[in-house]
Amino acid sequence: MQMGKIKIMLVEDHNIVREGLKRLIEMEEGMAVVAEAGTCAQARANLPDDADVILLDIKLPDGDGLELCQEIRQKASRVKFIALTTYDDALFIKKALEHGVHGFIPKYASFDEIKSAIHITLRDGRYLYPGLNMQALMGLSGTGLSEFEIQILRMIADGENQKNVAAALFISISTLRRRIKGICTKMGVDTIEEALASAVKKGLIQ
Repeated sequence: MQMGKIKIMLVEDHNIVREGLKRLIEMEEGMAVVAEAGTCAQARANLPDDADVILLDIKLPDGDGLELCQEIRQKASRVKFIALTTYDDALFIKKALEHGVHGFIPKYASFDEIKSAIHITLRDGRYLYPGLNMQALMGLSGTGLSEFEIQILRMIADGENQKNVAAALFISISTLRRRIKGICTKMGVDTIEEALASAVKKGLIQ
């Protein structure tokens, strides 16, 4: 394995999902799957010493993924956990944060978005998928914008073009454009220029 690659462990009980993720990850030049598991027991047995990120299915056949996360953190405190989840309930997400989960990504997300979650979690320590119900928990802006979406606005306000913004956030141009459209919808405006002006007025960006 080449030095400098992001080392990922997959913990997912659906073989077809796990194998699909593995193939996509290993197509990425800067990533490698270093371990796999389909159950809590396998995760304990297969846990590598050098994993950077664990993509973790919360619902496993032989135990609670959150309890597993807490257990592994005691042995490998540096590893980042990203939950692959179908849940967006605020109480569930609060519980997951308390158990040491760093990021949340729904199972319906594209691989482009999963890849972005991995990079951003490693860089910033947390990733919150914009569609998840986080506003009440995380004290997000009154507009309902996530920190990720506010970061997009900041970068555009600083004069970065879409190509540079997408590259910096490890997402594709098409994903960025969807995010911009979502930002405009949340802010009740039609254009990114109007969104930027509104964000300045609300103190979200300078």
